[in-house]
Amino acid sequence: MTLNSTESSPWNPFVPTKRDIERTEELAKKNPTIAGFLTFFFLPLGMVYLNRGVNNLKIVGYVFLLGFAIGLVSYDGKNDKQLNALGNFVGLCGQIALITENVRAVTLARQRQL
Repeated sequence: MTLNSTESSPWNPFVPTKRDIERTEELAKKNPTIAGFLTFFFLPLGMVYLNRGVNNLKIVGYVFLLGFAIGLVSYDGKNDKQLNALGNFVGLCGQIALITENVRAVTLARQRQL
């Protein structure tokens, strides 16, 4: 798969969208550190800074579904601490995925310019 390839699954949040490829120059001008920093503290700020949201919303949806599924399967009414720990872990993994995706979007845009 090449960097400009968008033939992958539309469900994969780590593949650049057609809009991302069309906006390569605009995304390449952004600072990946600022994108990651804004996403870490408040996701909508990162989305506004990069003017993109589809892939971020895919990740948020996957995190929600995974958290819901884990809660549904492992809830027994007795061990809420373990369930909270699992939920926090899923949330942390989702936050890391969001930061990675936004930083990666800027980095790939810079690579496409070369």
